Amino acid sequence: MHTRNGNMTGSRILVFGAHPDDIEFGCGAVLLDAAAKGAKIDLVVLSRGEAGTHGNRSIREKEALNAAHLLGAELHFATTPGDTRLQADLEIKLLAAKEIRRLKPDLVFAPSGHLNQHPDHRETSRVVRDANRLARYGKTPGLENWEPHATKALLFYDISIEAAGTDGLVPFLVDVSSQVEKWTDLMKCHESQTGNLDYVDLQLSRARVLGIQAGVASALRLYSEGPLLWSSIETVLSARGPRL
Repeated sequence: MHTRNGNMTGSRILVFGAHPDDIEFGCGAVLLDAAAKGAKIDLVVLSRGEAGTHGNRSIREKEALNAAHLLGAELHFATTPGDTRLQADLEIKLLAAKEIRRLKPDLVFAPSGHLNQHPDHRETSRVVRDANRLARYGKTPGLENWEPHATKALLFYDISIEAAGTDGLVPFLVDVSSQVEKWTDLMKCHESQTGNLDYVDLQLSRARVLGIQAGVASALRLYSEGPLLWSSIETVLSARGPRL
């Protein structure tokens, strides 16, 4: 993965979400920044949001396609039992592992797995966590037709404030100040979901608070499964610690 001087050309990112809007609300600003730096981004959504209180399958599919177009990403809807029926069973884990082997990403993103959130988010987190391992195991039954692939890192994003801080994951902040305006437009693509509650402002407010902590205008929190390796002590100089 090539990231010197902010250049991500040649890098691939694969992002999983349970519902059509999860990715954009949870980590859209980070993905916009990666796309601006040249990364190729694929989105895999495990349902059409067909059980949601607002909108319907057709509307939400269209909204997701509009958001993917704005992001410059390829959108893939997976065939699963659907909204509110996602379970982290072997079948869906193999489905996700096939996508990882097929698309060969450098980075994989998944929702964080805190218990206090929509069960589909939690189940998707478990699915991707296991699939990321199955994708690299050479003799995994059911994956024989796809070459094993080991990603560089599996990262997790929060969809809501309630989902923060999970499972001993290691948190870090990403400065997304330069992407706030476009991120707002990206989230507004899902207009069927913003009429009852201003999810856009909720996410922007969360980013502002995290940004204040880091001494920037806006930031998003991601998590890794364990400590991330810096290439040298020199590269740490580009990071900033919390200002509180």
